[in-house]
Amino acid sequence: MVRWLDPHQLLDTSARVLASGLLTSYSDSREMQAFASGCAFDRSGGAEMWIDYVSDLGDGWNPTYTVAYLLSQEKLDLDHGDEVHPTERGQILVMGGDQVYPVPSRTQYENRLIGPYRAALPRAPDDDGPELFAIPGSHDWYDGLLNFVNVFCRQRSIGGWKTSQNRSYFALRLPHQWSLWGVDLQFGDYLDEAQVAYFAEAARAFEPGERIIICLAKEVESGRKSAEVSSDRNLGHLEREVVRPAGARIALYLKSGRHHYCRYESTEEGKQFITAGGGGAFLHPTHDLPEVAEPPSDEPSGPFRLAALYPSRAASRRLRKRVWLLPAYNVPLAAALGVIQVLLVFMLNLHLHGRHVSVGFDDLRQALWESPTAFLLISLIILTFGGMIRLAHDAKGFVRLLIGLGHSLLQFGGLGLAIVVASRISSPLGDSAPSLAVFLVLVFLLGGVGGALGVSGYLWATNCLGFHGNEAFAALHHTDQKNFLRLHIGADGSLTLYPVGIERVTRRWRFDPGAPPSSPWLVPATEAPGPHLIEPPVVFEPGTDASHVNRG
Repeated sequence: MVRWLDPHQLLDTSARVLASGLLTSYSDSREMQAFASGCAFDRSGGAEMWIDYVSDLGDGWNPTYTVAYLLSQEKLDLDHGDEVHPTERGQILVMGGDQVYPVPSRTQYENRLIGPYRAALPRAPDDDGPELFAIPGSHDWYDGLLNFVNVFCRQRSIGGWKTSQNRSYFALRLPHQWSLWGVDLQFGDYLDEAQVAYFAEAARAFEPGERIIICLAKEVESGRKSAEVSSDRNLGHLEREVVRPAGARIALYLKSGRHHYCRYESTEEGKQFITAGGGGAFLHPTHDLPEVAEPPSDEPSGPFRLAALYPSRAASRRLRKRVWLLPAYNVPLAAALGVIQVLLVFMLNLHLHGRHVSVGFDDLRQALWESPTAFLLISLIILTFGGMIRLAHDAKGFVRLLIGLGHSLLQFGGLGLAIVVASRISSPLGDSAPSLAVFLVLVFLLGGVGGALGVSGYLWATNCLGFHGNEAFAALHHTDQKNFLRLHIGADGSLTLYPVGIERVTRRWRFDPGAPPSSPWLVPATEAPGPHLIEPPVVFEPGTDASHVNRG
């Protein structure tokens, strides 16, 4: 799994985010895609169809390959209570965004996406194998879509899944007046004109009563930024200017960006708004989900009320306690904080005098006053840790100031406490080289572990207040409780949605060289993943806007 709080990883990702922001401000690769021929893909010929949807994958091997392994199976029997629902592998696989973490380099795509999916389905079981369509998320945009286009828009295959699209967005005509649109919102900023024209062209083939499934990827934020508000307005524009004039309606929104499952339903129009980001990335919390969500677009459609979530709020809160294991989960972070602490000791010239002194807080205050470089280093540390509150977008005004100040004081106090405690423990050794060595080692250990625990305490406390869900859970590298969606368009025109949960992913795999060519290269060596239905299937009735949960 990606070590999100690894200092090297933080610097690398931050640099790429900055570069991608500058790049996409002056050059939008979607404008170049407009020169490629493009039209809706007509897959409406069959009497029925199975479709799989997965998003937020490509983090750790075990969760990503577990999901890919299940998606490759020809049939899955999904149980919910006493009910067992037989399902089939999707004729189409839709990847809904953030196909690779942390950055979309060629190597990361090879190792974290192409490798697992090619191993799960090495080749198509027949000439008419499953197709693969994808839209980019924010992480796919970090290189301006360069590698995304190479992977998904060159009509190449990923194992047995063949790609057909030549743009970062697509429109699919499905049986019985269903359509599926994959929308590229480019960091949530806006919908480009070429993309609007593409969907308008696709809508010209609609007959009255067409129902649309919209797939979109949005940024992960604790609160709503201007970019997210803008993306809602753009979806509203698409609905007003393209969808409704064609006599169609949006029945289902599928969204990535949050690594859990939740379903909101509109009580007035029967629409469903589902987040299913469990394809392999670390788990996001569910205990902070609101009971009422804002509509995915700015079009009035009544309130969207929470109907289901996975994992449960209680399970999510239990997982939050693991943030106290941050030093063990993120050893590089603790090591970096320990090195900074040792560097501070040398800047303050502590324990390096001709005679041994037991350092107290007054000695630290005096040494800090006499060392401008140490003062600057501590100021930088305070600003860095205090500035973490900027990631909690729901925190405003005075509350934000208090939380940032509290974290800064916590880390500042921890710096001094680690030095004083290390000095007191090493002082019985007297003025000697061993004393200095023990002192520095203790400063490194106490400073590193104490600093990481300070971050743990900050993340735990602020998450209890409703902030930092992303940062608190990213550090846990949690591999379990994954999910994906399986959709079935029936012969009667109904759409049944099966939300598939995986409570525990497989940890040990066995190479299976004697398997048929289309079978997975690696199979579970011990425990097989046990997919189940998160909730009863959600059914959209044929020819109407009505949807309901099929409780058997």
